[in-house]
This record gives sequence, structure tokens and C-alpha cells, in this order.
Amino acid sequence: MLLIGIEHPTPRARYIVQHVLGRMLGFEIAIAEGREEFINSAAPKLWYGNSSVEEALNIGSCGWLSENDNRPLEPPSAMMDGVPVIFPVNEDHDPFAAAFYLLSRIEEYTATQRDHHDRFPAEAHFVVRHGMSNRPVVDLWALRLANKIRAKYPSLPSSLRKYSHRVTIDVDNGLKYLGRPMLRQGGAIFRDLVKGNVSAAADRFGVIRGRTKDPFDIYDRLIDSKLDGMILFFLVRGGGRFDHAADIGHPVLAKAIRSLASGDHLGLHPSYESSKRDELIKLEKEQLEKIASKRVTRSRQHFLRWKMPSTLRYLESIGMKEEHSMGFSDRPGFRAGTCTPFPWYDLEQERETKLMVHPFATMDSAFHDRMKMRASEAKAPMLRMAAEVRAVNGTFISVWHDRFLSGHGEWKGWPEAFHEVIDKAAP
Repeated sequence: MLLIGIEHPTPRARYIVQHVLGRMLGFEIAIAEGREEFINSAAPKLWYGNSSVEEALNIGSCGWLSENDNRPLEPPSAMMDGVPVIFPVNEDHDPFAAAFYLLSRIEEYTATQRDHHDRFPAEAHFVVRHGMSNRPVVDLWALRLANKIRAKYPSLPSSLRKYSHRVTIDVDNGLKYLGRPMLRQGGAIFRDLVKGNVSAAADRFGVIRGRTKDPFDIYDRLIDSKLDGMILFFLVRGGGRFDHAADIGHPVLAKAIRSLASGDHLGLHPSYESSKRDELIKLEKEQLEKIASKRVTRSRQHFLRWKMPSTLRYLESIGMKEEHSMGFSDRPGFRAGTCTPFPWYDLEQERETKLMVHPFATMDSAFHDRMKMRASEAKAPMLRMAAEVRAVNGTFISVWHDRFLSGHGEWKGWPEAFHEVIDKAAP
């Protein structure tokens, strides 16, 4: 066991010390109730503060975690051992304050910069502006700290970290042609014919008549793949400018949802407007649960739209356990500087919540839609991100979309890219 002494044991300091040393590094830890208990203990011990304690491993504090301040902050940065760090202290840096700054998402609470989808833009993020976004710096800081701990206390056990790849799929459509109102289907066929696109009209008509399979019906393949930890996040709402979901009650979708639920592969994709109308999330959750006959406890916001802290606070209140929106929509990278899931910390309520945030590193649509890459070109940067995660024994989470995995039309080549990344990024 590693005994921890915190000079100023604020809720923020206790949270991040427990996360870095316990959840990230796997140490069995206990936090001393006071300095006297800490000093008198004969156990391996780490002291975090401005002062130092003889015989303990002393980690200097920059003092920021002693405050309860949510004002905008631009922490100082430096390079140490080839790794960018923040909050330098003497000849080292404060790894706990640094980790808390990125994981708490404090910069998003008061951010005024928004993109055309009312999101905090990637280029405004601290990690992007300081060239840190392509490495899981929080994990690198944690491992650097672990080396110091084991150098002083070699009897402590090795880290329990283990690399894994978790495949996640956003089901924005569900089906391409089926599950749509018949009037809309007829209108689409008419428009195709007017434009002279006879093959598209024939394709749609053949699916509606049951002669051919819907191009986006990829569920049997995914279910048969038996990928460990795979999650499909279903968008429930359709008919809007940004919400294109088919009716999840359609027999093809309903069967797939029930099968995925029984294998614990099901999640909710809250709709575009849910970031402004929290109550939509609960309604959509109930719709999906009715089809699945099972509680849904995972979610990823459609278009990665959320309000800080209201959306995350609402997700926790309705029983969500995992949140998967922490990533970039226009590039690969580590938005919170980490590839390790972490419990969301509510800065306004000063508490560690029960909602675990699972950060992703790559998204197919970022490469295709924003970076204008073909499937063959996107594989290399995806695998570079996987290699960064593998180097720190973290969790590589990749994001894919149903339309890409269909290989239909403009999505040709993406199923092959998917399988190659799956194979090469495997543990």
C-alpha cells in the first residue's frame, strides 16, 4: 500500500490523486487524515504539497489545487524529458494539478468561442494550441510519476495498466431506405427519376420491395464479429436537418437492437437538439430501452454537442454510467489529454460524479469530411494514434459510423479500412 499525504486536501486534490495513483496506475492507496499520521507511518509514502516530509517521496505543488477557482486560466508550460508538461515547479512539474486542469475541462466552463454547431472549437483547446493533442500527455505524466515512486519503493507492485482497443459505432441512420415514411420514399424515387438517376431509384425501389438488402443493414456482420467491448450508439430521432435516424421500431432495426442489448453492446446517441433540451435525452433513452427491453447506460452526443456542465449533470441524473463524447470532430487526438477513462468532476458542485468519461482518439468522419482523406489515407494516422495509446498501455477508442461501414456509394473502401485498423490495433 502507498500512503498519500496531501498538504491541502481539497476535494479537487483528493479526486485527482486518487485517479492518477489509483485508477491510472493501479496502486493500492490510502490518504492520511493528517500530517502526524503520515509522518508516523512506516509504509511507503508520497507527500504532495509546498513543504516536504523527510523519508517520503515529495511531489511539489504549484498551489492551484488549493483554490476553488473556476476562472479562465492559461497554465505555464515547459518540456521535460521530451514530454510537454504544464505547471512547472522548481526542476519538475505538478502532475496532479496538470492532470486536473485537462480532465476537469475547466476551459470549457467559461469558453465563449463556439463553432457553427455551437461547440467549443478544437483550435481553441489548450492541448491543440500548445501542440499536445497528439499524445496522451496525462498518461505520460502518470507513468513518469510511477517511475519515481518505484525508484524509491521498488517493492511496490508493477502497474496494472493493459492496452486495449474499444470499437464504437455511431448509428446515425440505422437504415438507408427502410424505416422511412412511404410518402417520403415515393418522393425520393420521383426526384431520382427526374434527375435521371435511374440506378438510385431502382436501388431504393428494390430494397423497399424486399428484393435486396438495405445498404446500411450491417448488423449481422458486426454481431458475428464478436468484438470485445464494441458499442453501437443509436440515434433515435429522425426527420430533422441533422437527425436522420430511421424508425428504430422497424423489424430490421428492432431485431438488431435486441441482439446488441443482449450482448451488452448498446448505447444511446442523443439527438442534435438534446444539448439545448436535456429532457430529450430521457425521452430518447426510454424509446431505445423499450425496443431493447434493457436499461441503456452509455451515450455519445450527436455531433459531439453538449453544454458544460448541464448536459453531463443531466446524463448522470438519469442513470447514465458512461459518456463517450470526449474527442475531436475534425481531427484525431486526445481532447482531455488522456486515453484512460475518468470520472467526470463537477467543478460547480465540487464533487466526483458517477459518470465515467471515455475519451476517443479517432473518428472516421473527421478524416473523410473535415480532412478530406480517402479510406486508404486515413488508416495510417488512425494507427499512429493506436501506437501512442499502446505505448502507455491505455485504451484506444475509435469511432466509426454506419454509413462508412456499409461501403455503399461514396463510402467504398471504408469497411476494408475498418478491418485493417481492427486487426493492426488489436491487443
